[in-house]
Amino acid sequence: MIVRIVKMKISPEEVETFKGYFLESFDKIRNFPGCSELKLYTDLHEEGMVITYSHWDSQQSLNTYRDSEVFRSTWEKVKPLFIAKPEAFSMSALVG
Repeated sequence: MIVRIVKMKISPEEVETFKGYFLESFDKIRNFPGCSELKLYTDLHEEGMVITYSHWDSQQSLNTYRDSEVFRSTWEKVKPLFIAKPEAFSMSALVG
């Protein structure tokens, strides 16, 4: 299993817009083959920082999603909201 975290910095006044776009795509992403969990967080201390947290069965599942129309259409909407380059982390558990 892969845990994927993506940190995205957007203008604080655009957080609700981002959330709306995310909610439009949530079911499509969450039900994408290989995705078993999906959440959207906001940082408690850094205004405008939103973080997606997802679980994927494998790197191939994640890659297939990243090459999909679901990803492209969602990314096309949210990318203009970024005020800094997103940071992505793909991880597997060492303990636990």
